[in-house]
Amino acid sequence: MSNPSEQLILSAAIGGFGAHPGANGAAQRLTEVDYYRRLITAAERGRLDFVLLNDARATPDDRRFGRLDALAVLSRLAPETHYIGLALSKPTTYSEPFHVSREVATLDFVSAGRAAWNPTTIASDAEARNFGQDAVLPDEQRRAIGEEFVAISRKLWDSWEDDAVIADRERGLYIDPHKLHHINHAGEFFRIRGPQITYRPPQGHVVVIQIDQGDPGEPLSSAVADVLVLHHTTRDAARQAYLLHNEAAAKAGRVVRVLQSILPILGDSEDQARAYAAVLDANAQGRNIQAPHARRLVGTAAQVADQLEEWFTLRAADGFHLLPALLPDGLEQLVGTLVPELQRRGLLRREYSGRTLREHLRLPRPLSQYIGAPSEAHTAYEQTGVHA
Repeated sequence: MSNPSEQLILSAAIGGFGAHPGANGAAQRLTEVDYYRRLITAAERGRLDFVLLNDARATPDDRRFGRLDALAVLSRLAPETHYIGLALSKPTTYSEPFHVSREVATLDFVSAGRAAWNPTTIASDAEARNFGQDAVLPDEQRRAIGEEFVAISRKLWDSWEDDAVIADRERGLYIDPHKLHHINHAGEFFRIRGPQITYRPPQGHVVVIQIDQGDPGEPLSSAVADVLVLHHTTRDAARQAYLLHNEAAAKAGRVVRVLQSILPILGDSEDQARAYAAVLDANAQGRNIQAPHARRLVGTAAQVADQLEEWFTLRAADGFHLLPALLPDGLEQLVGTLVPELQRRGLLRREYSGRTLREHLRLPRPLSQYIGAPSEAHTAYEQTGVHA
């Protein structure tokens, strides 16, 4: 459980035009790498923990815009950043754990230990039809697939122990065969032998983020997630959820970070902020202005910081996931006004102290679950006359 004296976690969504239903912009910019470079560098300048790039599997109902592949975009920009965590959503429904676990592990290597994965489930018929299905799977089935998918991914990341690669020229061994493991997973939805092709990721396990977006098919549990992003409208409800998730994680021998989603709309004065919110609401043109699953906060940077400080110090959250109302301007405004206010109060770092995302989030680096286990790979080496 978090110590109130610790600094809060701060992350931001960087997908689309912004989180407010009234946000709009030039669709072409969503296919420009420079657009995402601007957002990610702004977040790193603000010393945020991570950014999240959503990656749906169907166009919006109104067909307003398309999108690039999130994994490709973040992999392209990872070498241009140094500290900011890079999180992407990638669905578990109609996917294979062997492929997805390797892809997100590759991002962890490319970013030197800053990757995170939001394992979503396919929640709409439009998405399902793009995978040859007539309709979305039942909630319980999607949730069960997601839970098994993440568990398999962790097995695959662990199939290479950290020191499996020895490059011993004298013995003619590139790997220590004792430390390479088949996972031999046989579950309800997947059967996978392993091991993974990619070595164990720099973080051991890529950080797994689950987000409550009102979909009962999402596995919102500390058994699945390292970071849970929730949305509550009252402090007491948030505190209760925080305690329950931390207790569940402790019983399972895990650590979880609990964030609350907020949609901040800022102004130099409260009146200015309210006027700006009214403009965005009018631009929504009949769309539900409460659509994003986030607590809407309207006011000055100091007023918003007051509420974040209260929730954080009273243990209603370890931090907050920002949904900028409008991108890119909204994120840059938050970095330029809210971030300095939080830093002034000692609630947010002024400089990064670690390099990996797990270090930012104060999450332990897990050991491989196969340490000390028998290795089929070692048996294969013995049978071919190669001895470790």
